[in-house]
Amino acid sequence: MDPVIFDFNGTLYRDTALHEQAWQKFIQELLGYALSDEEFSKIHGRSNHLTMERLLERSLTKKEGEDLSNRKEAIYREIVIEKQHNELIPGTVDFFTLLKENGTPINIATASTKVNVDFYFEFFQLNRWFDLDKVVYDNGKLPSKPAPDQYIQAALNINTDPKKMTIFEDSPIGLQGAANAKAKRIIAMSTNNNHAELEQTGIVDFIIDDFTDERLRELFN
Repeated sequence: MDPVIFDFNGTLYRDTALHEQAWQKFIQELLGYALSDEEFSKIHGRSNHLTMERLLERSLTKKEGEDLSNRKEAIYREIVIEKQHNELIPGTVDFFTLLKENGTPINIATASTKVNVDFYFEFFQLNRWFDLDKVVYDNGKLPSKPAPDQYIQAALNINTDPKKMTIFEDSPIGLQGAANAKAKRIIAMSTNNNHAELEQTGIVDFIIDDFTDERLRELFN
């Protein structure tokens, strides 16, 4: 069976607003001001290290980047727990179950850090479907999206052909990474009815609002 690779944030879990709250609180602490919506859209989907360098307008050492990233992600997890925002996107669980029953190899390629991935696995019991040791996350060793490396590595980690993978993504940066990986199929997850923006990328096979979309059953049954 051909592999299916998922982004996580915004694709399986609608937490863009929570990350924005965390970034705004973090940036307020760090720089003393908040980002505009336009400025925030430019950092969505990038690694924390790249984002910190953009914010500070200078290069950071690995240690500096890690320290800043850890603070921002701690704020994010506090917000998730406080709001008890513990639901994956509708249809996700049933879709995962369908894929596993069909023997479809699946994995995650995310810009999240390891501490957040560990948090998600516990919070959502993701080990029901995924092998934590196979997940690709931001460990500073692979180029950040839109480079294709994370997706390719995610497919290789589950012993599958990257050229045959279907990728689910929500951000334009992530979608470009999927295209750069030369994925067999790219499916976009909409956020706040942004179909037009996703269509304008010109690289998606189709767009879904959640995982109850019947086209997915037709493709993967």
